[in-house]
Amino acid sequence: MFQEFLDSGTLNIVYAGMVFVSFIFAVVTLFGAELGNALDVDIDLDADTDGVFDFISVSPFALAMFAATFGMTGLITRLWLDMEAIPSILWALGMGILIGSVAQALFLYVLSPSKSSHFSLTDDAIGREVEVIITIPNDGLGQIAFDNVSGRVTLGARSAAGKQIKRGSFVIIERITGRVALVRPVEQE
Repeated sequence: MFQEFLDSGTLNIVYAGMVFVSFIFAVVTLFGAELGNALDVDIDLDADTDGVFDFISVSPFALAMFAATFGMTGLITRLWLDMEAIPSILWALGMGILIGSVAQALFLYVLSPSKSSHFSLTDDAIGREVEVIITIPNDGLGQIAFDNVSGRVTLGARSAAGKQIKRGSFVIIERITGRVALVRPVEQE
């Protein structure tokens, strides 16, 4: 069955479908964001995944570039170069990963830092006086929150002194590791 798939024109249809879907995805992403801004619609689709997918941070731009490159390379190798199915898939994957990686690097290092609301969490938060919104236990994790130019920021928090800090107290952020802040209570004068 797999060999029939590779020998038939179905693989070419899959390649063409990838090109078409990535084009539609790019258009929807581009115009969807612009339309949302024009209509003043802001939808928050964040899900609480408890850190399961924190390592996955691929931009939609990179995904679209991977799919388009995969599809186009596959079509070129099959239709113009008369390549067999397996080498065609390998070339398509290789080129897709290469161009997708370049697109991700472009997104991360060129496009993202140029946003006016972009800030470094470390630079923005260290030394800031913030409120505890979930009690920080002696040796556990609580939560703090503060507002900045991008909106409300919530971070996990641990006590620098190893003592409980109650909800509603104010603390100063000493250090940030990932999305967890090390905090100390504000000295009462």
